Amino acid sequence: MNTQTLNDTAHKILDVAEFYTQTRGFNAFSYKDIQSDVGIKTSSIHYYFPTKQDLAKTMAARFNERLIEKLTVLTEKHTSPTNRFKAFNKIHVETVSQDKFCLCGMLASDIDGLPELADKELAAFFSIIENWIADTIKDGQQHNEFNKELNPKLSAQSYLATIEGGMLIARAKKDPKHLKKILEETLTRLS
Repeated sequence: MNTQTLNDTAHKILDVAEFYTQTRGFNAFSYKDIQSDVGIKTSSIHYYFPTKQDLAKTMAARFNERLIEKLTVLTEKHTSPTNRFKAFNKIHVETVSQDKFCLCGMLASDIDGLPELADKELAAFFSIIENWIADTIKDGQQHNEFNKELNPKLSAQSYLATIEGGMLIARAKKDPKHLKKILEETLTRLS
């Protein structure tokens, strides 16, 4: 799905839904909540997204598109895998600093209420992240920045689980520095 073809109103709806999902959870808001923030009637929201599941699918697809762009920029901007991870970690600490949680992590917590297509977008999200982390670890091993004995795939899965769990705990503690410390330690363990 290419969400770049959506018009401004659809993107505004997605922006508000994304904010609510990251701060409240997907099942904790309705189209009525969105209508006042966007300034349109709920019937107009239904025009763009007939069901809330359609909204979830499109929101996750857009998040994945943006994720791929961000990861590409990080890879191009930071030749050092260590610095790449530091920039990656900073994104997550900033998210928690805004009292938000990972969008797809929040959607995953509501997975039973999401349709199969939204589930596919969530699986894609976690695969995109894990593959990028594994590739960055491999790159770090080739540049002697990371331990060559590490299994990149397993280490990537562990790193992602640490990010998601760390975000949850830091958000509950209302302490973004908690996540920062966890991710610094996790990065150190790659060496």
